[in-house]
Amino acid sequence: MHEPVRPHVEDYLARPDGLPAEASAHLKECGACRAELEAMVFQARAIRSFRTDNAPELRAGFYARVMDRIDTQRPVPMWSAFMDSAFGSRLALASAALTVIMGFLLVQGEPLNRPKPMPIDPSSVAAVTDDASDRALDPAVDNDQDQVRNAVFASLASYRE
Repeated sequence: MHEPVRPHVEDYLARPDGLPAEASAHLKECGACRAELEAMVFQARAIRSFRTDNAPELRAGFYARVMDRIDTQRPVPMWSAFMDSAFGSRLALASAALTVIMGFLLVQGEPLNRPKPMPIDPSSVAAVTDDASDRALDPAVDNDQDQVRNAVFASLASYRE
């Protein structure tokens, strides 16, 4: 529904002749708004047809009984759906098992398949750094230096006291 008609829908449903001139002009031009308003008028008439002239008589104390019933009902906790069913107990058991397993892995501290550190002789590292200026142009030496550098990094990363 377009803007010129939207604020006046309730007025139109109450009295179809009580629309402002701008909204009436828009309804004459816009078939979509006109069709939507006609559907709303049809629905309003259908709902009004269900209204009865005589309201049913309620017994004495009806509202008091309703309010008493509302007050006596306790709110149902959200967790009762999980704890009162078989699914809830299985979920709690699985959560406890997962917590124990994760705790064990956290306390253990090391993965099972960790590779052992590569042994490196400190004199070979010193020799490589001393000879680096002499062999800087040889590509085979660069590969050896890369291997030694990687071995040093691996040894430092896996160092334990």
